[in-house]
Order: sequence, then structure tokens, then C-alpha cells
Amino acid sequence: MAEPLSRPFPLTLILLAGGTGRRMKRDKALLPAPGETLIERVLTQVEGFFAEALVSVSPGRRYDFLSVPQIPDAVEGLGPMAGILAGLKAARFDPAFVLACDIPVVDRGFIGRLVAAAEGFDAVVPRTSKGLEPLLAIYRKTTVPLIERLLAEGKRSVLDLYPLCRTKIVDIGDPPWLHNINTPEEYEIFLRTVKSR
Repeated sequence: MAEPLSRPFPLTLILLAGGTGRRMKRDKALLPAPGETLIERVLTQVEGFFAEALVSVSPGRRYDFLSVPQIPDAVEGLGPMAGILAGLKAARFDPAFVLACDIPVVDRGFIGRLVAAAEGFDAVVPRTSKGLEPLLAIYRKTTVPLIERLLAEGKRSVLDLYPLCRTKIVDIGDPPWLHNINTPEEYEIFLRTVKSR
């Protein structure tokens, strides 16, 4: 369990769990983590970090073992931008921190750095040597009409949003804690890392 903060960040966490797991060939949120599912591990990692937490899910999907509110996309199959949109519309706090459920570790200092950079911007996006991390970023409700417009135009990439709004790019290097689990090979690396601790 994460060490509790004296005060949570005044943001809504939108945990994206609506993916198809195409490369993993199974629902990544339900991967054993171990002792719990991956989605439970991620939520535990950020417990107490945020004033509100929501889980974005595909229409018809629900994780009944979670106590966190689950928000379905309005339309299925439109990718993570649809999940961000649904989450922003449901969020009680503004801005929101968007996190993919396949990123099992998030550093508290990193979150604080993004929050500090958010003033005056609609989106705050970290950048590593591999590029932007749009599913580990901060978004304001001011992006809602822009996202709706992009989806109506058939554009599903979150990267298309950034030229349309006030976007702040934050270079973070290559922090050792930042790993995605997209393939069976990456999942095996994650398991070895967890077992070695």
C-alpha cells in the first residue's frame, strides 16, 4: 500500500481499463500481479494520491471486485481517447490524471511534478527518450469539446489533441519505475521484477 499523503492531490484519477489487450491476447487488467490482479495493484499503488478515482471501461465490461466507480465509454472501439472523454465528463475534480492500467508503478514525485506544471495548461504530457506518454498525463475538462470533435472526425489518436489546446510537454528522461505491460514478454519481466523485491 502506498504511504498516505497528508492531503490527496486535488485531481480525479482516470484509470483506463477499456483496452482489448490485443498484443497480450487477454484482458491486461485481470493479469495476476501476483496475489491480486494488475488493476488492483495499480489502484493500490496510487491509493490516497487523488481526491477521486474512476475506472474507465468498455461498454458492457465491469470489474465487480472493484469498489471504485466504473465509467463506460459512450461508444465501443474508439480507443483510449474515448475513455479519457468519458472519465473527464464524469470527474468531480479538474484537472484529471489519466493512467493506463498496464503501468503498474507510478512515482509520487513524478505526479507532483506534473501537477505543478499544470497551471495554465489544458494538457500536461511527459516525454521520455521513446516519445510522449499520453496515457500517463494530466487533462482538463476544457479538452472535452476538442476530443468530441476529433472523435466525430474519426481521429482516435490522443496525439491529435495536443496541437489544438494549451499543451505542456515535460521531459522526464527514462525513470526506472516507468514500465508498460503490453506483451507476454513484458509481463514476464514485470513478474520477475516483483518477485525479486
